[in-house]
Amino acid sequence: MKIEIKSKDGLGMLAAFAREVGSVVENGRVEVPEKFGTGYIQGFNFDERLRMMIRNYELHQDFAISRRNQPSNMLIFNFQHIINTTKTPSGSKLQPSVQITTQGLNAELFVPKNTVQNSIAMVIDASYLRKLIGTRVDHPVVNTILDNEQPLLFEEFVVAPLLKVVDDIVTAKVPLLLHDFYYKLKTQELICQLLIELVSRDEKKVYGLHIADIRMLYQVKERLLQNMEEAPSVAELTEFSGMSETKLKRLFNQVFGRSIFQYFQNFRMQEAARLLKEERLSVSEVGYQLGFSNLGHFAKVFEEVIGVLYGYSYTVL
Repeated sequence: MKIEIKSKDGLGMLAAFAREVGSVVENGRVEVPEKFGTGYIQGFNFDERLRMMIRNYELHQDFAISRRNQPSNMLIFNFQHIINTTKTPSGSKLQPSVQITTQGLNAELFVPKNTVQNSIAMVIDASYLRKLIGTRVDHPVVNTILDNEQPLLFEEFVVAPLLKVVDDIVTAKVPLLLHDFYYKLKTQELICQLLIELVSRDEKKVYGLHIADIRMLYQVKERLLQNMEEAPSVAELTEFSGMSETKLKRLFNQVFGRSIFQYFQNFRMQEAARLLKEERLSVSEVGYQLGFSNLGHFAKVFEEVIGVLYGYSYTVL
């Protein structure tokens, strides 16, 4: 199944999705019929400058969403794997994250069958966002995003304040009369919390990206996370990527906000927190499962990234 959106502003997604699954749009929401899958998709079109879409479903067949002729002034914020669901497979390396993409990078989304879609996507006009923020923010990454003059992508782990806003969006029982008012405020709050994370980055210069570079960086990330016990060496990843070591390090740090090793260690500690909380494993079981022979070192790394380990006084980011 392929849903192709060709409209200039990307509107019509809900109606196209509803047609393909044999459903209808009701109050901005499409419920997936049982024969096609489970869940729903819900859209909010506040005005031509700001839109939000919640995807929380699983379909029994492949499908693709193709967006054509998107306005070059629009930014896309895609929060992934962030809605609490019992369907997310255990140990699937689907940590909550958000992708920020500028013009030219929103071509097509392909979703294999029986894949849980669990995301909130927002589209916002860059000049409108700059107006909302005001003139006080002077940060290379934020300014580059707001300038929106070249294809770029950034990714961040989703931290606790962001998850709190997401929970408000998904679980709130808001009268239909106040839907637009409430969800528009929450959309802006979510973007604000994301910008708080972005301004902690220390890049002094932002480099333009090619689609081929972005695809390779995500392949490198997948290779990096294949084995949680031990990270591949930078030399191995450099050879795998076909980039120079300098270019790989620079672009990886720019896109993911951390060095290759920092990203691996951070992700590994997010997985440790998940195993402690959701799988109820002991500290020693988690440490050994993630390749730590020294539990004291494991505790130190965990506390640096997540919080206090012993006594389970930690915050899952």
